[in-house]
Amino acid sequence: MILWLASYPKSGNTWLRLLISNYLWLESTNIFDNLEYIPKFPKKNYFEGIVDEESLKKDPLEVFKYFIPAQEIINKNNELKILKTHNFAGSIKGYPFTNSKNSSGAIYIVRDPRSVVVSNAHHNDYEFEKSTDRIMSNKTVSLNDGFMEARLTWKIHYLSWKKIDIPKIIIKYEDLFSDPLNKFLEVLKFINQFKKVKIDENKIKEIIKKCSFVNLLDN
Repeated sequence: MILWLASYPKSGNTWLRLLISNYLWLESTNIFDNLEYIPKFPKKNYFEGIVDEESLKKDPLEVFKYFIPAQEIINKNNELKILKTHNFAGSIKGYPFTNSKNSSGAIYIVRDPRSVVVSNAHHNDYEFEKSTDRIMSNKTVSLNDGFMEARLTWKIHYLSWKKIDIPKIIIKYEDLFSDPLNKFLEVLKFINQFKKVKIDENKIKEIIKKCSFVNLLDN
C-alpha cells in the first residue's frame, strides 16, 4: 500500500523526504542518492501500458483518470511504498487522486503560505505578486515527468489532504524546523504503523545533522 508524503510545493517536502529516506534506507553516503527510495508520483513508468497518450495531448488533466489504475499496479506486491506528491487529494472530472483502497496513509507537511510565496518567488525568479497569484489560483498546475499535477490553491490543497479519509499526520514545517528531533520522531512513529521502524534517538540526531541546511548547502 502507498504511504503519501504530500505537500504544496516549497513547503519542506524534499527536506522531510531526505530525513525519512536516509533514516530508513541509508544505502549511500550521498544523502541525495537515497531519495530514490521515495520516488515521485506521478512518474511516467507508473503509467506504461495504461495511459491513452492521445487523450492526454488534448487534455493533460485527463491523467486523473489513470491515477487509481496506476496505484493498483503499484500496490500489487502488497509492500509499503512511500511516494512523494504535490497533487491535491481531490478529484478532477470525477476521478479521485487516490482512495482508501490504495492508500495506507499520508504524511502532510504544511508551511505558512506567506513563506511559500517567498520561497517560490526566489526559486523560480518570480515577482512576489506572481508567486502570490499562483498559490491563490484554482488553476495552478504543473508538469512532473511529463504528467500534469493539479496543485490548485494553497487552501484547497491543504484542506484536501486534511479531509481525506485515510490515516494521516500533519506536520508544520515551522515546527519541524524549530524542533526537528521531536517532530521527526512523530513522523517515524507514524510510519511504524505501516512498516516496522526501529526508533534510535542517536540515529535520528545523526540523520538530522546530515540533512541540516548547513550540510545541504555544502552538497
